[in-house]
Amino acid sequence: MISRLQSDRGQTRAPRLVLRLAIFTAVGLSVASVAIFLLVKGFVTTQARDAVEQNTRFVAQAVLPQKLSRQDFSHPPTAARRVELDRLFKTQVMIDDVDRASLYGLDGRVAFSTSAAVLGRRTVESAAAQAALHGRTIRTSIQRENVAGAPARMVLKQYVPIWFGDRPAGVFVTTRDYAPIARSVRATFIPIALVLEGLLLALFVSLLPMLRRVTRQMDAHVGEIEHQALHDSLTGLPNRVLFRDRIAVALADGRRTAGRAAVLLLDLDRFKEINDTLGHASGDELLQQLSLRLSRALRETDTIARLGGDEFGIVIRTGDAADVRDAVGRIQSALEQPFEIGGLSFEVGASIGGALFPDDGTDPGTLVRFADVAMYAAKRSRTGFELYRPSIDDASRDSLAMGSELRRALDDGAIVAHYQPKVEIESGRIVGAEALVRWNHPDRGLVLPGAFLPTVEKTGLMGQLTACVLRLAVAQAVEWDRRGFPLGVAVNVDAGALLDPGFPAAVAAVLAEAGLPSDRLTLEITETSIMVDPVRAGKVAQDLAAIGVRLSIDDFGTGYSSLGHLTALPLSELKIDRSFITKLGDSPTDITIVRTILDLGVSLDLSVVAEGIESDATRTILRGLGCGLAQGYEFGAPVTASDLTLSLLSTPVEATLAR
Repeated sequence: MISRLQSDRGQTRAPRLVLRLAIFTAVGLSVASVAIFLLVKGFVTTQARDAVEQNTRFVAQAVLPQKLSRQDFSHPPTAARRVELDRLFKTQVMIDDVDRASLYGLDGRVAFSTSAAVLGRRTVESAAAQAALHGRTIRTSIQRENVAGAPARMVLKQYVPIWFGDRPAGVFVTTRDYAPIARSVRATFIPIALVLEGLLLALFVSLLPMLRRVTRQMDAHVGEIEHQALHDSLTGLPNRVLFRDRIAVALADGRRTAGRAAVLLLDLDRFKEINDTLGHASGDELLQQLSLRLSRALRETDTIARLGGDEFGIVIRTGDAADVRDAVGRIQSALEQPFEIGGLSFEVGASIGGALFPDDGTDPGTLVRFADVAMYAAKRSRTGFELYRPSIDDASRDSLAMGSELRRALDDGAIVAHYQPKVEIESGRIVGAEALVRWNHPDRGLVLPGAFLPTVEKTGLMGQLTACVLRLAVAQAVEWDRRGFPLGVAVNVDAGALLDPGFPAAVAAVLAEAGLPSDRLTLEITETSIMVDPVRAGKVAQDLAAIGVRLSIDDFGTGYSSLGHLTALPLSELKIDRSFITKLGDSPTDITIVRTILDLGVSLDLSVVAEGIESDATRTILRGLGCGLAQGYEFGAPVTASDLTLSLLSTPVEATLAR
């Protein structure tokens, strides 16, 4: 059905686009034609009026001042003077289509006119004449004139102030029939306008073939954009938008036919490990292979969509839960065969959760949410597949409640830091402390990070938590320094911080606000966090080193990074993972690994810290191997800042915890 609609749309889109573009172009050219018409007309009209004005100005400036006096404007002329003025106006003024001329005095009355009927009177021109006295420029107006006994006509009037010296005498007014001027304007601009209109019409005709080609290209691009908007670019599968639409269609069909449907969500179990180890290109290849297998395992009536990352959504038009389990069985069978990526073979499992229509929900949002709850239940229980049931939703609700409580805890100061000392093995002298987050819960008491960090990650609070612990640790280091114990502090940061370009500036701001030297802060990162995006992580690490912060690789030896990546980073310290330390007395292999890491530290000029020392025997072995720094219960468990301060105050720093 969808393909048929897309086909019909493709058949009709291009003609419609051609028609629309043709109409829009025609309208645009028509508007341009009108604009050109008005522009040319205005230009020609202005030129004609300027020519008339130049003639009037010449008469007013070169003729009248020589022949007139101030008295000619102040009162009607004598009979003899009228004869002279009639002769003057007839020969010098009544030319160039001027059919009436008058002299107005300062009081607005006609002192002389070629029309004897208005002598000594105020006329309709009086107000305009007096207004013209305020300036020495010619004022021109085109207006309709009605004269008794004659048809109405359009006339062009010009008002010219006449001055003698620096004093105005009156106003010289001329009246012309506008019809000859209008004919002249039309005779000039119409041919020009017709030529321009013809050019525009020819342009429109020549554009039509190009418009057709352009619309065909646009049609192809629109189809491509529509496909990209509804499909995942990596796998070609429907994306989240189209997935929701397919759910809605399946539910509508189910209501109409009393049928059933199921929504499944699938999440790979080891994808992050493969992605971090082999890189994003290999991760992409895995997703492409997985998409093909899932498509082959499902029926044509079902929908498989990639929702983002390694999460896939599936819509199954089904009869009951047995059909869903059968479909899940086919999917799991498709995943049993190892994936061949980059010459290596990988077995990849998946956690799948499902919700049924209409049993569990009747709208897409509810079904997707319940399928998500079921998927996380499958991931927690490691069963591989779970159908939604209300009982498993309780754990999800607890997680949501914990997320809300965590947000309040970050705001209320319930997040605290405990500190585990870092010591010199030989002397037992405390040289630093690692800040470890704790939640001082009002009901549960002191909650360790393992109980709430998964919720922190899921709710997107890791950035706020890291910032909180960072501020606590830096402030405590300043307090210890004030008491005479210049200890460095270490804070663990996650991959999100290491990939955030703004993180170094935030760290610098915290240090500056507290007044702690930057080299007294160590940020502990893991190899895995580096390998998420080595280029971005390297840039952020360089920026952190530029402000003087020390960088340490935590749990060293268990990750998948290469020495090439590590040596490219501005590191100061390696922390040997506790898994190599706890069995050191019984495992020659672990001794060899620890010795190798110690030698690597010497070669790269890095401090090396052993973690997880819980016995004097382990301490003795490490001292013999040349390890200088250590952490563990043998030297001290994580304690509050006040307890560690009391320990520092009660024992000389040089001998603290020494044996």
